[in-house]
Amino acid sequence: MGHLLNEPISAEHDPSGRLTAYEWRGARYAVDEVLKTYGAAPETRIYRVRITGENGPAVAELGRDADRWRLRHVFSA
Repeated sequence: MGHLLNEPISAEHDPSGRLTAYEWRGARYAVDEVLKTYGAAPETRIYRVRITGENGPAVAELGRDADRWRLRHVFSA
């Protein structure tokens, strides 16, 4: 079961634009792999990603709306 959060995050990208990490509630989470993306337009997509943080691995769902990012869900890995 996942936790619905829908909270703003600060996303980090490499020079090519690939999502590499995000910061949420003062902690940084590395994006290990993008598992799936979906949505109608590139600027409004949902990303399901495998992450590693201080509590270990998990799967997160991140929402992008232009340059604003939100952490939507977190699932146990």
